Amino acid sequence: MRSTLHTPFWRAAYQSLPDTVRHRYLAYVEHAERWDLALDAAFDALSRAKGALARLFNAPATPRSAH
Repeated sequence: MRSTLHTPFWRAAYQSLPDTVRHRYLAYVEHAERWDLALDAAFDALSRAKGALARLFNAPATPRSAH
């Protein structure tokens, strides 16, 4: 295995593949990990932006209950 997999989840997923097919699916696992990391980063960025906008407009970060 090349040291291109960074997260324990994707390393374990790769290691769970049979030895005979690991080389065939390494690129797919790497691609899936990149998507996973990119989506995590996007979600974190959007969460930070939402918090910044809420502070900017002095609004609560979550909607208030009508009750």
